[in-house]
Amino acid sequence: MEEIISDINILMAIKDFEITFKKIQTSSSKKDVGFVTEFNAISQYIENISKTQKGELPADKELGSDYFTYIFDGQIYKSEIEIKLAADILSKIYYLLKTKVTLINFTNSMLEFKVDYTTTNKIGNQNDSTCYIEVEI
Repeated sequence: MEEIISDINILMAIKDFEITFKKIQTSSSKKDVGFVTEFNAISQYIENISKTQKGELPADKELGSDYFTYIFDGQIYKSEIEIKLAADILSKIYYLLKTKVTLINFTNSMLEFKVDYTTTNKIGNQNDSTCYIEVEI
């Protein structure tokens, strides 16, 4: 099996195949399954936390955020949402040193967040990064 995988990697990126090694047929450049690392992985995890209602996933009832509880009758409680989402992110991504969430824009159907965070590598260097998240409500 290992030899088959290495031969496939030579011919085509592994993300072009589903788990059964059948080629994914798609009309777009985006694939159904992909593998992300480093900054992209953290950004994707932050996005997953932001877009998941806490308690929604049976496998992990603590994954997600419950900032939807701070949206009442069209009123946005900006500081509460920012603090709560930052705490939810830090509670699930343990290797972030600090996180600051800023609600940069909101409409009746969408919230846009800027998330600043700091990570460290294995030798202790700190890296400051930012990602932007859009959450439909």
